[in-house]
Amino acid sequence: MKKWQLYLIVFLSIVSAFFMYNSYKLIKENTALKKELKETNEGYDRNIEYAIKLEDSIVGFQNKINELEAADKFSLQGNEKAAQYLNDIDEQTDWQKFIIDTLMKTNEVEGNNPLVPFDGMAGAMKITDAKILNNRWIIARFSDGTYTGEMLLRYDINKDKSIDFKVLDQTLFS
Repeated sequence: MKKWQLYLIVFLSIVSAFFMYNSYKLIKENTALKKELKETNEGYDRNIEYAIKLEDSIVGFQNKINELEAADKFSLQGNEKAAQYLNDIDEQTDWQKFIIDTLMKTNEVEGNNPLVPFDGMAGAMKITDAKILNNRWIIARFSDGTYTGEMLLRYDINKDKSIDFKVLDQTLFS
């Protein structure tokens, strides 16, 4: 065998070994990438499933809230006749928000709220919470920070959309 043939065989062996090593490395990296991609896809799939479950839970909670509001007969949402009475006055107005906002504006005076029939002992008495029962009555909670109470109010909506409030009864908790 000639020398150049021997060199050629050695050279080809080295090149073949180099290509085999690089092929092995690429296959190993490809397998690792496939595994990582599979894990990523599985994680992505789990996240999608979790998001769908969360979305279903949110829809379920919203349905439950709607059911509870509709079941509450002492509210505008649960009393069709009261809601219709207010809508006959003006369909465009969000009466729930409008009435509560108007009631809460009575807190803006300095000192006690003029609707609260008690003077504050630990501060000014202010209305803290209210619920519209129907197209005439509101139940409201008031407090001075220490003492609390509740009152039943009658409200009347005037033609100019101003509201008159009248205290029907009240109680103060000790």
